[in-house]
Amino acid sequence: MNISPYTFLFEDEGRFFIFNLQSEFFSEVKKELFVMLYDRKTELIPKGIIGLLKEKKIIIDDKNPDLYFHHTLTQFLNESYGSKNMSLIIAPTTGCNFECPYCFEPKKNPKSITPEVEDRIIEYINNRNHIESINLTWYGGEPLLMAEEIERIYDRICEETEKKIIHQEIITNAYLINDEVIDFFRRSKMDKIQISIDGVEETHDRTRYTKAGHKPTFRTIERNIDRLTTALPELNVSLRINIHKDNYRDFAILYSHYFNEKRNDRLSIYPGIIRVDSPDRRSFCHYCYNNDDLIELYECLEREGVNIDFMPRIHQKGCMMQRADAFIIGPEGELYKCWDDVSKPEKVVGSIMNDRLYNYDLLMRYMHECSPFDEECRKCNVFPICSGGCSLLRYRNKFENGEFPVCTPLKNPLILKRVLLKHIKENHKEGRPVISML
Repeated sequence: MNISPYTFLFEDEGRFFIFNLQSEFFSEVKKELFVMLYDRKTELIPKGIIGLLKEKKIIIDDKNPDLYFHHTLTQFLNESYGSKNMSLIIAPTTGCNFECPYCFEPKKNPKSITPEVEDRIIEYINNRNHIESINLTWYGGEPLLMAEEIERIYDRICEETEKKIIHQEIITNAYLINDEVIDFFRRSKMDKIQISIDGVEETHDRTRYTKAGHKPTFRTIERNIDRLTTALPELNVSLRINIHKDNYRDFAILYSHYFNEKRNDRLSIYPGIIRVDSPDRRSFCHYCYNNDDLIELYECLEREGVNIDFMPRIHQKGCMMQRADAFIIGPEGELYKCWDDVSKPEKVVGSIMNDRLYNYDLLMRYMHECSPFDEECRKCNVFPICSGGCSLLRYRNKFENGEFPVCTPLKNPLILKRVLLKHIKENHKEGRPVISML
């Protein structure tokens, strides 16, 4: 028997604690047991306690200390290559009705979907004989610029294929929500809508204004959020508040606005950490939060009245980059493996127009060299509670001379101890939603 590499032992002001990252077991213990575990004197532990320690994964068999890693890898590969469900993201346009200064869209030549591409989407779906169901997401640009096309494609998938849509969501700026859009959301049983806001009204309107006339957009979006939550009580409205070091307090203000003043229980809210490259594209700009800054950020938000869950949780590994049947279809039928790649010709990995994949160097690097199962991850003591970080940032570090942070800050034992002690002291206010830290 040995102590699991995922068992974290620490003391604080004369108190002794065990946290196992695989089982999420967290407990205060007597000093005698703590010392036996710390000194790896498992033979001295009373037999009546050994069973519980094994059950909670604190003590493991010496024969295969990497068993959890390999088990997780097996599950990951099965979900990536053996799933009968397809993640299909369709971007019917790369155009947008906003002209945000940080967005790629004004610098590109916006494209919109054609009837021929719509036909090919149906063929593409029907050609995936092993697929039984679809997770469908509408993306852009601003997808609601093509609301009629979205409705037509949805109907054709339902009528002309045998694949069942088991989840449908849309990522939109919400400016174009109207009665017809709401009717379609209701009819098609839209599960989720994700809306981004750049902060409180004054902050938001400085960066999210209309392309025509540079009109402010915050109040229209807010009215449309109210319309959605009133008309579609079953719809999960997810509000992403984009934050950086200069506007983080905006999140706390909007959190209070929606959950104290408006008391909107039909909406979830979370901080979207802005990522803007430095001029040399090797790291993030100074005003962006890096991973190691996140603890301070969440502690600041807690002081501003946001309920924060500091308890480390097990995270699923990987993303759509590593899934065999997960692609973004662009408006010309081009295929991408990452959200951030849309509208970048050099990142196209195939096309539905001839149902072919190409650009294999990029595709294979994405799928096999950017997963969270490398040697460093295998040896990492916080592997269970780390998602593996952003696969795109892994790629940029390996192949584009990047220096981006991908590991969880909880890899630092001092930070892990800090958040566990914060968890002990948590005093969440009833009726206010809890924001998960990581």
